[in-house]
Amino acid sequence: MNDNNNIFRPISSLIGKSFVVKDYQRGYKWGKEQILDLLDDVDDHDYDQGKYCLQPISIRENNENNTIELIDGQQRITSIYLVLVFLNKTVSGVFNISYETREESKVFLSTKISKLNKFVEDQMPWEDFVELDEFKDNDNVDVYHFYTVYKEIYFWFKEKSAQDIILFKENFLNRVYFIWNDIDKSIKNSIDKPSSESVFLDHNAKNIELTGSELIKAFFILDCQKNNSREIAKLKSNELALEWDMIENKLQDNSFWFFICDNDKYNDIPTRIDFLFDIVNEKSKRKKVSYRIYEKRFKEKEDLKWMDFKNNYNKLTEWFENKEFYHFIGFLIVSKIKNLNLIIDLSKGKNKSDFKDGLKEWIINEFKKTKKDDSKEDYCIYDLDKLDFDKSKDECKKVLLLLNILYSVNNLSNNKFPFELYKQENWSVEHINPQTPRNFENVNIVRKWLKICENYYNKQETLNENLIPQIQKVLTYFEEVKSDDKRNLEDLKLDKAKIAEFDNLIKEINSDLSIHSISNLALLDKNSNSRLSNKPFWEKRDLVLEFDKNGKYTASDKKVKNVFIPVCTKNVFSKIYTTGNNTFADPFFGKIDMDLYFDFIEEQLDPFYNKLKNEK
Repeated sequence: MNDNNNIFRPISSLIGKSFVVKDYQRGYKWGKEQILDLLDDVDDHDYDQGKYCLQPISIRENNENNTIELIDGQQRITSIYLVLVFLNKTVSGVFNISYETREESKVFLSTKISKLNKFVEDQMPWEDFVELDEFKDNDNVDVYHFYTVYKEIYFWFKEKSAQDIILFKENFLNRVYFIWNDIDKSIKNSIDKPSSESVFLDHNAKNIELTGSELIKAFFILDCQKNNSREIAKLKSNELALEWDMIENKLQDNSFWFFICDNDKYNDIPTRIDFLFDIVNEKSKRKKVSYRIYEKRFKEKEDLKWMDFKNNYNKLTEWFENKEFYHFIGFLIVSKIKNLNLIIDLSKGKNKSDFKDGLKEWIINEFKKTKKDDSKEDYCIYDLDKLDFDKSKDECKKVLLLLNILYSVNNLSNNKFPFELYKQENWSVEHINPQTPRNFENVNIVRKWLKICENYYNKQETLNENLIPQIQKVLTYFEEVKSDDKRNLEDLKLDKAKIAEFDNLIKEINSDLSIHSISNLALLDKNSNSRLSNKPFWEKRDLVLEFDKNGKYTASDKKVKNVFIPVCTKNVFSKIYTTGNNTFADPFFGKIDMDLYFDFIEEQLDPFYNKLKNEK
């Protein structure tokens, strides 16, 4: 491309020019990953094979004042400027950048940037840097990114020898090219040329940064073309492209994706196949690391190993279709007990039965974990009898998660536990009996709860009879409350002694019911949990069953949202685990209910706890 519209130009051609960034543009946003990618790419390129080319720069020249309006490419040009300032140790002999509405950024780049070496050498934090007298006026977002990127440039070059730096500078100036796109010269026959703003918006709407996998795909296509005749290459390229799209489409299925994905950073990138390349190459710390592996293989004419990649993918799809593998692997991953690389390693050289046993052994070992108590004695952190919401919330959550997963495993249907909902809806632990009845919505509900408690303790001969007179006494404080009373407890204006007595009663009931034990806990998505809030049991039950029946929240919600209630959560609120007549109609979740729910949990988890029992 050697016409006046789009010209390949080396970075050295920028020297002496003056760029202007107009007010319609955002500020400088590059950070560590972007600048290290640029430096690594320039450094790793084989210049014997040809020049290294950056993305196009779109500009509009102003011949009247010899400035160049930088329409698209501000991030790259500014970063190139920072690299050149470091290499030259001065701003002299580089080029100029000014920001139309950010004068302090222009001043910093033109007068202060070359003074940073001594500060970045000491790794001075940004907060301390802008407290220095010379830089107090530079506390803004642009300068923060200048400082961050310059620090990365400094330490990247610090690892290089003097000879390496000389070679890098020579390549950077004379063998790194970009396409110079002068938009006025590109539109020769147009009378009404577009505004700079419209060109900028158009470029940025279309110009999506290529992901690592999109670059890797190019190597596979080029490899097909290099090693085959034209017709065969076309067939192989089309076949690879179809397989590629099939894999990416499968990964876009959230039920498959959240079953395998063990790193949340991949949820926000447009092509999920990047995750599989990083898994195959056991890389995940920085973007495009796998790309560099394939680039090296391609340059050295090695096999790119597409079949190895496909075999790993096929293994994952096979596990996805296997009911037990799906649930055990999904549990290990979403609970962050093991990552996918370790699971793949476990599967190597094993038949299905041994692999399944290995997965179960990992879960058993997780539930055997111990810690030391205050007396320096070891205790099992997953001991069902000792699990406590306040002290071991994460352990409670894993137990309840496994409980619901095992329900799906043991059920005769092919229904799968929805790991995608578990991850996306941020599930949490909900108390079945409420923690703080004093914060009920109004005093009428408080009084109703007290009456239900009184009735419950009157019927249970073996329970704490001392609570009955305390409940009856506190109930007298609510005698004036009517069934339609909407006041809260504070509006009732009870004296401090009565409030203290009420709080003490709540404390004793909570203690009697072991309110934070696993037998009073269930799993729910975060939104459902917040809607249940601090309601009494009978109201929570009605809402849970309503959500489950309708598959969404109430019609009164401004934004209708679908909801999934885990089966074991629905069952415990329905008192399915409680035997006896009229158990569902009982508006209190009492000790018998809790004990039978506990028995169910213990029975379901027995395959993973039985070794613990035998060792005790």
